[in-house]
Amino acid sequence: MKRIFALPALLSAAVFAGPLTWDRLIQSAQSDPRYEAAQKRSEATASGRSTKLWDKLELRYQLDGFSFAKHDFELRMSPKTFGESAADKERADAVRDYEKARFGVERSLLLYDRYERGVRYVMRKKINEINKQLLQVNTDRIEVLHLKSGSATFNAEDLMSTLEKSASIKADLLSDSTALRDAELKMKIWVPDFDEVNLDSSFLPTMDELAQILSNGVEVNENFPLVAMARGKRDSEVAQAKQDVSKGRDYISHIGIGYSLQIESRMEKYKTLDASDVFGTGQYRDYVEDFKTKTGCATAVNCAETADFLVPDKDTRKTADKFFVNLAFRLPFFDSGKDSDLKLQVAKLDAESDYLADVRDINQKVARLTEEVLALIGQWKVQKEFVEQVGASGFMEQFARNAGSDPLLLLRAKESALESDMKAVKLEYDIFARYLELLNYAGILARENSGNHLREALK
Repeated sequence: MKRIFALPALLSAAVFAGPLTWDRLIQSAQSDPRYEAAQKRSEATASGRSTKLWDKLELRYQLDGFSFAKHDFELRMSPKTFGESAADKERADAVRDYEKARFGVERSLLLYDRYERGVRYVMRKKINEINKQLLQVNTDRIEVLHLKSGSATFNAEDLMSTLEKSASIKADLLSDSTALRDAELKMKIWVPDFDEVNLDSSFLPTMDELAQILSNGVEVNENFPLVAMARGKRDSEVAQAKQDVSKGRDYISHIGIGYSLQIESRMEKYKTLDASDVFGTGQYRDYVEDFKTKTGCATAVNCAETADFLVPDKDTRKTADKFFVNLAFRLPFFDSGKDSDLKLQVAKLDAESDYLADVRDINQKVARLTEEVLALIGQWKVQKEFVEQVGASGFMEQFARNAGSDPLLLLRAKESALESDMKAVKLEYDIFARYLELLNYAGILARENSGNHLREALK
């Protein structure tokens, strides 16, 4: 049964699996977990921040005595300090800009990995093809040397060095196949459902195009995500320092409004009663017997005695008097604000210094990479010119006539052309490696909705 259910899955995979193209490789960055996390973080900070009217809001309760007769309820608010709202808004804006730039940097790094792996695969494949041709040339040289083994011009050292070179080329071919397989496995992580790699080298810009775009240099500006992230970090640190300073301006500690509740059925107090309070129409007639017991007076006549009793207590306050207000002010007369101002100035200077250091570092790296790419392109042109000269039919015919059609010389000329072509391809890889770093610093790889970031920089 398992085999029956597995067959449709295999057929489905075979239908949907296709070649790995540059488009699929680039689009795979959007499904990367790091991309999604950075996007969510950026979207979360991009939403508008709700206005906060106070710093802290408390509901306080006080029990006045364990008779549970008096209860105080108070709604206490700690207002925001002077300048805190502006500092909060500035901090929120700085964090939003920082996370937006950070998202661009993260997207750029993800695409950099994919472009770098794709370029490495294309260049390694070119190197592999040249190594195959070099191996064939060395194989032909070995055959020629075997045929000349009986002649006077035969040199056994030439045969030995050719055999050693063939072994070295075979090792390079093995290294090529290993590198190509590793690159495919790496790209399988990003695009797991491809059946073959179809990364066309025409997708890459030419050396002449690169030289043209870089001839005027690359100017670092605030649109670079790395610069924008450094600026957002600076603004965030300055806003944080302003928030800390504003905390010291809490001249109004709190404002509270409360209500004092008294439950009459539980309210009692000690009161000294005399004969007029308990006899006749006195207010505390219910205590007459207790009064007689304590004082010995039978009537109010000639009774000057008094006694203490726990009697009910009524709430005679007006409704307005049941409410109260609680205010607390901090006296700043003996406080010094110079320390806070000094801290703010130091924080601003430190943040600005870090920002300028980051921008200077980016400028230096961009300038260095631009210079290296242009220098390598110059070397590449020298190698390609030699390859074109060797590959030209007139040059080869002239060389053959001068060499007397010596096959070893012809093979050496072909080998020399292939070796120059190999150097040119390796230079191309070094150029693209630095060019990708340059695009990463410049933020070209951070651009969205671009089908070819390598050529996007040329527009």
